[in-house]
Amino acid sequence: MSEINNYVNNRMHDPEFARAWQETECAYQVARQIIRLRLENKMTQEEVAKKMGTTQSVIARIEQGGQNISLRTLQKLALALDADIKIEMVHRS
Repeated sequence: MSEINNYVNNRMHDPEFARAWQETECAYQVARQIIRLRLENKMTQEEVAKKMGTTQSVIARIEQGGQNISLRTLQKLALALDADIKIEMVHRS
């Protein structure tokens, strides 16, 4: 297990940390997927932004995971990255 995973696992015992982690984890998972797809497509943030009709700085904020994006924006990103969207909600284990 990596050092960061150990750190997170240890901190999850703190209810405040666990709550903050849960509130932001979804945005970071989406951001990581966007970055992966962009790199697989050998595209710059500027190229993705151009295809979406937005700016590179918007793409940068989305990829940082701190930007709350709408489903419409997610659809535009998927089109720009030649990807499909699959959303799934599952019970916590």
